[in-house]
Amino acid sequence: MKKKILLSLVLVVALLYPLIPAEPAAAASGIELSTTYPGITASPGENLTFPLQIHNRGGASRVIQLRVDRCPEEWQASLMAQGRHISEVFVEGNSAERAELKVRVPEEAAEEVYSVTVAAAAGGSVLDRLQIKINISRTRSGDDSFKAQYAVLQGPASATFNFKLSLTNNGSEEQSYSLGADMPPGWQITFKPSYEQQQVASIAVGAGETKNLDASVTPAANVEAGEYTIPVYAVSGTGQVATELKVVISGTYTMVFSTPSGRLNTEVVAGRDKKVMLEVENRGSAALHGINFSAQTPDQWSVTFDPKSIDVLNPGEKRQITATITANSKAIAGDYVVSMRASAKEASEKVDFRVTVKTSTLWGLVGIVVVLGVCAGVYWVFHQYGRR
Repeated sequence: MKKKILLSLVLVVALLYPLIPAEPAAAASGIELSTTYPGITASPGENLTFPLQIHNRGGASRVIQLRVDRCPEEWQASLMAQGRHISEVFVEGNSAERAELKVRVPEEAAEEVYSVTVAAAAGGSVLDRLQIKINISRTRSGDDSFKAQYAVLQGPASATFNFKLSLTNNGSEEQSYSLGADMPPGWQITFKPSYEQQQVASIAVGAGETKNLDASVTPAANVEAGEYTIPVYAVSGTGQVATELKVVISGTYTMVFSTPSGRLNTEVVAGRDKKVMLEVENRGSAALHGINFSAQTPDQWSVTFDPKSIDVLNPGEKRQITATITANSKAIAGDYVVSMRASAKEASEKVDFRVTVKTSTLWGLVGIVVVLGVCAGVYWVFHQYGRR
């Protein structure tokens, strides 16, 4: 009875043994081939690159033979490293080395799934195989994209608007993109790769890669306030991608600060005050806010303004201000410069006045009286003592 049971167990094991999975060759040898994306979609005529890693999980260094074991008919496949064809790679123990599998898909490749197999061998024995599946489709794996980080920017007409753009190539091969935009008359745009200073008109983007660009938009001179839409596009051999940028011009800020007559000179007597009529005008398209007045004067001089400030000056509006210039009482006769400035939150303007200082006529009269007194004294002395 026991012999029959034992024979039955032996028979069961013998029947099940072929079904027990054998230990993988890679696990037994310690050599393993891998790639990040072993299955992809590609188009006919594309050149594909698969980065390979050759892992040696054993402790001893080994020379591993690499070869393409399987490749579809009319396809081209080669193993490369550092720009050269290779057939062997030296891998130290417990480390990995890199290589590349280059695959050229024929233009006439039909739409189906193809396989390319790479083998790693040593001493005539295959240690591991890597199978790569390529699904051929005549449609792109994804549409390219052209996006702005902030598509709407706002500022005055004098500003330069800097947009951050990202251009993504969703194809399976590198593309060169020509950059352009439909600009309003008088506007300008420049493109630069991010963190670079060189302006470019085109840029190359690798398969599946995203390149960041800086687009600088300069409005036309005397542009009116409003919203302006700028279509920006990138054109490659496979088509065009576009995005829209929007610039919101809040207004132009142009301040004119002078006198009603345009005359910028005056006269003042040392130690006296001189009132000068000034005029500030808003020639822009947006209001000026918080206009304050200040002056730079020679030592011991002063300037006061009436009014001291203007809260709001609307487009096309003029306001007059009285500036009172007080010269130093000890100022020597001559020409001096007094700089006056009108400063708003949005703009500022400066004028330079030439101020001519004259001495007081009172001192001239005093001088005449003194001279006459001296002459009278001399006459009296000669008259009094001249007879003796």
